[in-house]
Amino acid sequence: MKNRRNSLLLAGLLLVSVLGKAQDSVVTRCASTERDSVRLLRNPSLRNLRMRSEGAIQNYLRANSGARTNAGETITIPVVVHVVHNRTDNVIGGAGNGNITDGQIQSQIDVLNEDYGNTSGYKGYYTDSLAVDTGIRFKLVSVVRTYNETSQFSPITDADDLADISPAWFTNRYLNIWVTRLNDRYLGTSQFPVVSEITDRTQGLATSENEETDASTDGVIIDFRYFGRDSEAITSRIYNLGRTTTHEVGHWLGLIHIWGDSTCGTDYCDDTPTANTKNETTDVSCTPVYSQCRGNAVTRNMIENYMDYSPDVCMSIFTNDQKERMHAVLALSPRRAKMVEYSQLTTDQLLVDIYPNPVRETLTTNIFAPDFENYTVSVYNQKGQKVTEDAVNRTYLNVRNFPSGLYYYKVTTANQTVTKRFVVR
Repeated sequence: MKNRRNSLLLAGLLLVSVLGKAQDSVVTRCASTERDSVRLLRNPSLRNLRMRSEGAIQNYLRANSGARTNAGETITIPVVVHVVHNRTDNVIGGAGNGNITDGQIQSQIDVLNEDYGNTSGYKGYYTDSLAVDTGIRFKLVSVVRTYNETSQFSPITDADDLADISPAWFTNRYLNIWVTRLNDRYLGTSQFPVVSEITDRTQGLATSENEETDASTDGVIIDFRYFGRDSEAITSRIYNLGRTTTHEVGHWLGLIHIWGDSTCGTDYCDDTPTANTKNETTDVSCTPVYSQCRGNAVTRNMIENYMDYSPDVCMSIFTNDQKERMHAVLALSPRRAKMVEYSQLTTDQLLVDIYPNPVRETLTTNIFAPDFENYTVSVYNQKGQKVTEDAVNRTYLNVRNFPSGLYYYKVTTANQTVTKRFVVR
């Protein structure tokens, strides 16, 4: 393994770098370092949790070194895209319009599946020898369009605001991606996972580090001008192929920049050559870059890696060690583990669990609909009177103002209905 000094454990999970010019404007590919600083101020214990997280990942990889991810195993991650725009007329599509088209959204899902499946077709020095299929795929489940008068958002401080404007679908079931206009120089950001040692009692469950405020913002935020490909809303000639989202989802899955966010730092992946720093360039010809990090040894940087800062056209690689790290996070991070559990269900039955029951404040639901089908939730009292408006894909129910008594929670898809009883105290 590369150098594992404790001082890099936190730094390895932070990302930020100014990345050249896109159409005469200086941009920053990621704003996660600044955003993460805000999270650390709110929750100082997160720093120690991060360090323990890295230890848990390394322990998991060592324990599973002889029986790692099955080559035929594929994990499908359901995706909800929240389009937050300021078009009062709700017109969809067009240059400069944050209310992007369904086609642009689908193009980004296609890019994710190509990049994580190693079928993009792009080549580089290391592509043929080290690029792998990660065994991770993405399925678009829903597009949620929401008008808000705000002209642009800060990826550093406005994650909570975006989550209030367009609430996340259950973050232990879906990857939520908010697409909007960010402050002019930012392309995107993401929320890193916190992992823990998983036991039969803790796997997939919310633990102390998974506070509700963290859960509501767990996902990725991307500027609409760099989301997807082949759209008139995309304004850059450098970041025009959807690789900003590929990069940010990599962080959401626990990957670190290949230079380890430090001079000749570590990303904890042996098969990504140690790099002096990021490939901060607008060079779309993908000129080789070299580093001298260990004595006099000169190595060629993996500028093709999705976790560098290269122009989109240069990117084509996730390595096997990166693949194993992502699968470790999918196994160890409570919300990610629950997502995998649901994604692997093969039943064609609608499954509904509600808790706690009895309930005083917030009723939580775990609902599995075959093939990620949308569902509608209705709530009735014991007289058969509907007490809430029908809601699509509801995951929480605030019952603080409900009179004490017996209620019925009705979940309906196109072909199935399940009703559960619950008691409000």
